[in-house]
Amino acid sequence: MRSNIKLLIAVTIAAVVLAAAVILLVNLTGGDKGDAAEETASVTVNEGKLLYDKDPAAIETIAIANSEGEYTIRKYADDSWFVEDFAGLIHDTTFIGKALEYAASFAASTTANEHADDLSVYGLDAPRATALITFEDGTVREIRVGNEAPADNVTYCTLDGTDTVYAVDNAKVSYFLRDKFYFLEKTVYTPQAPENAENPEDYTKINSITVKRKDIDYKIVLEYDERQDSDEIVTGNSATHRMTEPVRLDLNPDTAYDALNAIYGLTASGVAVAAPSEETLSSFGFDDPYAVIDFDIVGGDTTLTVGNAYTNEETGEKGRYVTATGFDEIFMFTDGTLPWLTITPEGITSPLITSTYIFAIDEFTVESKDVRKDFVLTGGKDDFAVTCDGEEVDPDLFKSFYQYFLKAPAEEIYLEENTDPADVTVTVVSDYGTDTVEFVSSADRLSVVRLNGRTSFRLRTTYVNRLLENLDHLMNGEGIIVTW
Repeated sequence: MRSNIKLLIAVTIAAVVLAAAVILLVNLTGGDKGDAAEETASVTVNEGKLLYDKDPAAIETIAIANSEGEYTIRKYADDSWFVEDFAGLIHDTTFIGKALEYAASFAASTTANEHADDLSVYGLDAPRATALITFEDGTVREIRVGNEAPADNVTYCTLDGTDTVYAVDNAKVSYFLRDKFYFLEKTVYTPQAPENAENPEDYTKINSITVKRKDIDYKIVLEYDERQDSDEIVTGNSATHRMTEPVRLDLNPDTAYDALNAIYGLTASGVAVAAPSEETLSSFGFDDPYAVIDFDIVGGDTTLTVGNAYTNEETGEKGRYVTATGFDEIFMFTDGTLPWLTITPEGITSPLITSTYIFAIDEFTVESKDVRKDFVLTGGKDDFAVTCDGEEVDPDLFKSFYQYFLKAPAEEIYLEENTDPADVTVTVVSDYGTDTVEFVSSADRLSVVRLNGRTSFRLRTTYVNRLLENLDHLMNGEGIIVTW
């Protein structure tokens, strides 16, 4: 009786295992019931089966053929690996390392079919990719990559030309499906700090960025604001840099953020040409570039040169061709990844013509054709005092007047030379120099602003008129009007 029970249990278990195998095959192949029935008898399940395992450092070559072309990754005398066609160019060591790792040690998630009668069911009659791996000891292994299986994240493969079909994790074969350009480095700037640097972060300091573009007839120059390095100087702006060309203005820390930081880790979407000739560079627009962006950085200077625009006919992606210091390639950057191509002075700066902190000011002078007032400022937050021609001025009222002056808006960048006499001149002498702001009446009820002798902006003349009115209010002890 007990023997019969044991037999019944054994038969039941066998039936369950066989049923599971049939279900697995149907799920992996995605074929119809007829296909599954033909293949069912030889299906086995081997979770995490290691097919071979060698040292990546022992790989001599990986010869890859796929729909993108044929190429070889080869080991060179200095124990480095390069795509043979690109020897001497900068490669992405992470991607090269992954290709070596997956070529040196090959494991299957499952065995889909021990002896497949029809490899076309798995896309292996005409594989999507073939990787022929040669090791230094003469061993050669061949991986053929077929269709991606309906089951999640696995792809059908064969090894060494046999008819055994394995289901392999997609990641382990993805590098064999890439084109050769994939293995070239596409991150065009990484700060370089010496190994013994006490503060490696110092090497990300940007001294200046200079942008020259065809669509504007002036340079945009962003320079490090040295006031940031002084404990004695307090400014009304938190940005680390100032714009010094085409005019001098403080930056808006929010809208200027990308212009100041996008260079770090800047990565192209692809490589159009490796080792281009002068003729090729010219055909891509680099003999007369659309833009040149120069970066003076403590961790290494770099220049981006921007050529012609492109449109990918398959994806619709639009962008620009770019070359970068230290690289012998023409890169492809999609629109939006190079903020320096679209920034405007108005878009990245503070609208305030000056942001000098009031407690840093020593002298403040307002002069017109009818009046001149010289103010002397002393003290700080707790003992601030103001005098004019030896007479005390209400310090709180002066603060309000100065706040109105600070609101002088750079409404419009204006670069046309203007030498007309100023209607109103404001001179600010502070801990870090002297600023002279001249307001000159112009057409259309606008006034030109010269900053330190340089024509820079235009704003509404009503602001200037109100400035003189508020000067009278200040001297008469009356409230300051903040609108104009």
